[in-house]
Amino acid sequence: MKIIITESQLKLIKEAVGVPEGIMGAAEELYEVISNHLKTIEDREDEYKFVTDDINLTISDFNLERMNLTVGTQVYDEYDGKAVIASMGVGNSFRFDDSILMQVNFRDNELDIMVNYVVSEDWEPEELYNTFTNDENHVISVMAHELKHRFDRSKKRTSLVGDSAQYQTFSSGKLDFGIQVISDFMRYSYYIQLTENLVRPTEVATRMIKKGITKEKFYDFIMNDEVMVELKKIQNFSYDYLTEQLYEQMDRIDALINYLGGNPNEMGDQEKVMKILELVYINIVNLKVDIFDEYIDNNNDSFESAISRLFGGSITSKRNEEKDNVRRKFVNFVSKYQNREIDFFKDECERFNYEATKLMKKISKIYSLIPDEKEQTNESILDWDLHQKLMEKRYGKRPIETSYKYKK
Repeated sequence: MKIIITESQLKLIKEAVGVPEGIMGAAEELYEVISNHLKTIEDREDEYKFVTDDINLTISDFNLERMNLTVGTQVYDEYDGKAVIASMGVGNSFRFDDSILMQVNFRDNELDIMVNYVVSEDWEPEELYNTFTNDENHVISVMAHELKHRFDRSKKRTSLVGDSAQYQTFSSGKLDFGIQVISDFMRYSYYIQLTENLVRPTEVATRMIKKGITKEKFYDFIMNDEVMVELKKIQNFSYDYLTEQLYEQMDRIDALINYLGGNPNEMGDQEKVMKILELVYINIVNLKVDIFDEYIDNNNDSFESAISRLFGGSITSKRNEEKDNVRRKFVNFVSKYQNREIDFFKDECERFNYEATKLMKKISKIYSLIPDEKEQTNESILDWDLHQKLMEKRYGKRPIETSYKYKK
């Protein structure tokens, strides 16, 4: 039995599975705009900037009217292939408001988007366009991913700066220990951040629709989509697996301990593994606090500061005390595993499984976005009158109309 739904009901279904109305069309339009800019690049530069004042990207009740595009290129001596896209991202401007002790997100109709390439020493400008347009469906799905980030932020006037600091810690690329399984741990920590979880259904749904996946083909599609493949890896990433891999990468651990001034020859393998996990946790905590401090440091001589000085600095003093209290709570929260660092990794691996499983279930709901296929039935009508009565009973009697609906 087929269930016919209205357009408004379809909109509610899309939003329920995390795919805002209009975002796929906006992603397609954004793809075309960026492609056209990349096509104009003729010289090698480290960075290119483009502005488009007349875009009209509508996502649900949110509209973007201006795009600021930054294209970056980074040469690596050891890389000799064609240009590859290392990352894409959208800007999120905000300030820390001392009066409410929260992050206040700027609300405007501009989209700041970055596309970062890794290139070889002898790269050619046309590689940027060719790489971007090589897999249109995939890049459009990434555009939808980034637009969903922008859409989510437009809906939140205020948020906790601590959440932003924790997200930025894992997306900053500043935690590199030269050990593969630790790199995997960092990538998975980034991948299942709440900020990323909110956009994954949109990304996968866009790929599904662009590829024309039918309900019959959905299972094969979803089980082989890159997001689900990654989530399955995260789901199976256990603390036992983490430590097993560390024991197998002891040469890298020895090199790191040497680099930090220690003597691995005076340590047993278990001691080395515990030491590395301690060092990783220390650096995660320190980076979280560094980014948090950067975010809450306004560094401006505001009107409120001027007023405060008129009253002997009492307002500023109280605000600083409140800010210090917020910082203290954040430090206590992110460093709660100090002196028991192993528990952090055990708990995180359990959280990996929980969050990955939950997100996989949510993404699977995009099945509801696949439209029913139109069917035409070829029938041999043996008894015309009985067939007409059967159709009338099944679909209802069509009224007789007295005028044309459509003009020539």
